[in-house]
Amino acid sequence: MIRHSKTPPEITRADAGLAVITVRHLGDAAKQPAIADTAVDSRREDPWPAGLLSWSLFTSTDGQALMAYEQWADDDALDTALAAPMPYAPGIPGTEPSAPVRYRLHRSHISHGEAAVGCVVTPVFDVDGPERQRHFVDEVFAMTKDMAPMPGSVAAHFHTSLDGTRVFNYAEWSDEQAHLDAVTADDPRGVRRRLTGEIAGVRPCGYRRWHPHTTLLGTGPGDAR
Repeated sequence: MIRHSKTPPEITRADAGLAVITVRHLGDAAKQPAIADTAVDSRREDPWPAGLLSWSLFTSTDGQALMAYEQWADDDALDTALAAPMPYAPGIPGTEPSAPVRYRLHRSHISHGEAAVGCVVTPVFDVDGPERQRHFVDEVFAMTKDMAPMPGSVAAHFHTSLDGTRVFNYAEWSDEQAHLDAVTADDPRGVRRRLTGEIAGVRPCGYRRWHPHTTLLGTGPGDAR
């Protein structure tokens, strides 16, 4: 049985050992709502594989993309689903195939954990291997540990790709305007500049802002939300 949640996924849930993230570029903002609704209907109708804890869909605020964020128990559960007689297809049903990326949640910072999440921002970084992944995330925390949380910041969840090539920050905000205000605010210590261009072996790839659209949950321990 699949249940619908009224809230975005719980990124730090303890039973999630793997995150699978897929971004699909649409090219036509007018089609985004219909494609998103079709994807949700298809996912609800398809068989729900064992080990899939949640599937969440996000719509980009510019209308140009969709993002699926899947939480799995572990790699083996996903591999089993992919090898089934009717293979599970990660990502966004009804869109052209795109390459899902496997991540692990590496480290989180909670600013205002009880606040409602109205916008998710996803900066992505290309990195030169697992050591650079860990170093970059540690640098982020070191540079910002004495800074007061930005207004509207809820949490930041840093993910590292299993292939060692990317860092993905799933940043939760109260709303889109709060993030717009944050990126245009004064930065006297130059933290943004240092994090986006001055760490060896780390290259920023940009970010998108997203609105939570739908979260579907499998039934089992920890899913009573």
